[in-house]
Amino acid sequence: MKVVKVDLGKRGYDIFIGSGAVTKLPRIVSEISENAPAVIITDRNVISGSGKILGSALKKIKNPVVKIVLEPGERSKSFKVFSGTVNKIASATRGHKPVIVAVGGGVVGDLAGFVASSYRRGVPLVQVPTTLLAQVDSSIGGKAGIDLPEAKNIVGAFYQPRVVLSDVDFLASLPSRQISNGMAEVVKYSVIKSPGMFVALEKNAGKIRALDKRFMEKIVGECAEIKAGIVKKDELDTMDIRIILNYGHTLGHALETASGYSDLYNHGESVSVGMLMAGEIALRLGIFAKRDLGRLEKLLFELNLPVRIKKVNGSKILDACKYDKKFTSGKTRFVLPCSIGKVKVVEDVPPGMIRSVVSCFMEKR
Repeated sequence: MKVVKVDLGKRGYDIFIGSGAVTKLPRIVSEISENAPAVIITDRNVISGSGKILGSALKKIKNPVVKIVLEPGERSKSFKVFSGTVNKIASATRGHKPVIVAVGGGVVGDLAGFVASSYRRGVPLVQVPTTLLAQVDSSIGGKAGIDLPEAKNIVGAFYQPRVVLSDVDFLASLPSRQISNGMAEVVKYSVIKSPGMFVALEKNAGKIRALDKRFMEKIVGECAEIKAGIVKKDELDTMDIRIILNYGHTLGHALETASGYSDLYNHGESVSVGMLMAGEIALRLGIFAKRDLGRLEKLLFELNLPVRIKKVNGSKILDACKYDKKFTSGKTRFVLPCSIGKVKVVEDVPPGMIRSVVSCFMEKR
């Protein structure tokens, strides 16, 4: 089993990656506290798809167990669900300080992390990511939060988990769309930091579709190492280092918001188109080669990810884009690719160019 360390001093933790990682959960919960209730926050998809893997681990937890099952989907990252979850925890645990265990994808992890950061001013958090996207990205680094109708992830906190258990056995239960969803973030990591991984993805689409366990463990591990290294240098996203993790997310998040957090576009699908739009902006600014943009589009298409926008109003995307956390004092800021493996932050991208690029990516009926 691969172990990646997130070196943050007293807030540091290990990421365990491999088959059977979730079996460590009972021991970890007991080590955090022998008597604290373990509050398992998950969703219906995890229960129905991974019930056997999860159930076996939960049965061995000696602490009292409280299970909270959410509706799947981005709409669960709301104040209403947050409030309801906190009320259930307060009622079920009474005077005890619980351990929060997030078992699910990015939505569950973000919501549970925000709950853990705020309940009793902070309680221990364990992340058990069950989707590829959560294993390679959202479970690592401590970003937690919820959405508003106006913008995604605009309310939240930095709150590091005690440990992350990335069990690749969960991936076998995922529908193909969820594998593609996670692969968008894998492609993101390859563009920002690893040209070698990009080439490996180009050559191994078959292994990805077959969920070759060795290959999947390798890419989950490499993504975790990249993110751990970035988070170590810029934990709170204040030094313009961690910002590169937002490649593809400015217009990607705006697309999610404009679609009403519906099933039309999940996070990875939105980031897929967002990466291409950022690449087109970089091409027009003369910092990214047309050949590399073509390679990126071909790879995303082969991974069954969208490369154009449909059924979403372009004006709504541009309106949502204004809420991006990287935009300050009225200035636009984009993470743009310079080559496969290198990106840079560019300020003051002309609004007319952004509008033109969004329009260019709207699928014509």
